[in-house]
Amino acid sequence: MMFFLEETLINTLVGMCITYTCISVPFLFVKFTEKNSLLVKCGLGVLVGLASAYIFRDGIANHVALFSVIISPITFGFIFFGYPVLIFGIITSTLFIFGDTSYYDVFSVVYFLCLVGFHLTKRRGMAYVIISYSIAQSVNLFSHVSALSESGYWQLAIAKTSLSLVFLMMLYFAFGKLLDLSTSQHYFKKASETDPLTGVSNRRSIDLYLKKVEQSENTQFCVFMLDIDNFKSINDNFGHPFGDTIISTVAKLIKKNIRSHDFVGRYGGEEFIIILNSSLDNALPVAEKMRVIIQEHVSETGSQESVCVTVSVGIAEHASGSPVNIAVANADSALYKAKTGGKNRVEVY
Repeated sequence: MMFFLEETLINTLVGMCITYTCISVPFLFVKFTEKNSLLVKCGLGVLVGLASAYIFRDGIANHVALFSVIISPITFGFIFFGYPVLIFGIITSTLFIFGDTSYYDVFSVVYFLCLVGFHLTKRRGMAYVIISYSIAQSVNLFSHVSALSESGYWQLAIAKTSLSLVFLMMLYFAFGKLLDLSTSQHYFKKASETDPLTGVSNRRSIDLYLKKVEQSENTQFCVFMLDIDNFKSINDNFGHPFGDTIISTVAKLIKKNIRSHDFVGRYGGEEFIIILNSSLDNALPVAEKMRVIIQEHVSETGSQESVCVTVSVGIAEHASGSPVNIAVANADSALYKAKTGGKNRVEVY
């Protein structure tokens, strides 16, 4: 029994280290680089499948493998990254270990069916992982009653089941701390790149984005410089809190009227920069629509009914091969033209 406990502890610690490494490193990579493509998830699925197979081989030789340890890389990969990891993890592990022992075969089939079933019905907490494990292990034990009775392995099976539940809780606690750490770090990173009033990107984030765009292969885009007309007068007449409300409302309307892969940031004061990933012919109607929507919406929803808020917009198309800052400067020149030409209009450089 002492040999069993020692070897089980070693296998469990190895499994915990492998699982934590397999999940935490990709999780932090995805969290902070925001590269969460399907290819990354499929590759991670193969990785956790191989990890499960290794843990299985390492433990089964001495009859000390805990099923919770074996399935933990795939389980937590699924919890953190979704179905692609689960599918590729199961396929990979099946290729290496399915058919070696009927005990694990029965357990794994029932376990993953329960886990997916709970997930589809939006029951996704750690409690449902433990319930899935308990159901699968119960089916597994009762389907091998005669074999366990003949070999006298009932006590061993119960001991391994208890240890498995303890292991799952330990691993869940470890990943909980990882989530807490990454969430706090992500919050501070997000806060350093976001304008607190509007929720759009701040000047620091704008500069980083422009640098990233300049280094990318996407050369077709347009730069908008958008400025709220007569904003100083609004602040002077109605106060800064109302002015802040106007800025925040304009930011929300801009975000609502561009696509998810476009970009908006607060350039300074009442001025915004927008990067629209399209040609000038397609960008011009978007700018005009945005101008009209802001004029109609803000004048109707502002707390001061007599206030009519308008914006001026300058547009410049990025010339392939030229620095992005030139397109920004050109858009700024077009904005100046719109301001001096009567405001509440769109001008193209």
